[in-house]
Amino acid sequence: MNMKNEIIDEIRKHRAMILESFDGDIEKMMLAMMAKQSSGEHRVVTFKKKESQQGVAINAYPLHKQA
Repeated sequence: MNMKNEIIDEIRKHRAMILESFDGDIEKMMLAMMAKQSSGEHRVVTFKKKESQQGVAINAYPLHKQA
């Protein structure tokens, strides 16, 4: 299935323009985006703080008691 989608085409066009502004260097683009995100100007995603559990890896999901 090869349907033409105007929205996807528009996204790809802008993505190519952004990459071109970094001379086609993906690493350079990603580093600049991460620096901008960490500067506090724009928060891209926020996550609810996870509860830590003793004896469990810090990145593990908290266990909840079943009702």
